Amino acid sequence: MRFLLAWFWMCLILASILWYAFLLFYVGIKGGTEIISLGKNLSRRPEGEDGPGTCAP
Repeated sequence: MRFLLAWFWMCLILASILWYAFLLFYVGIKGGTEIISLGKNLSRRPEGEDGPGTCAP
């Protein structure tokens, strides 16, 4: 009986570690691509255009 419980908990712990690693890399990759695309969009903005938070004379 103890042998089955040990295998059960070992599988459960391993599955949770793998799930956490998957989520960590998935969110990291999605966030990285989002940051890159935001940087490209900001670099394409015309220089004379007033952005939000700027006061026009």
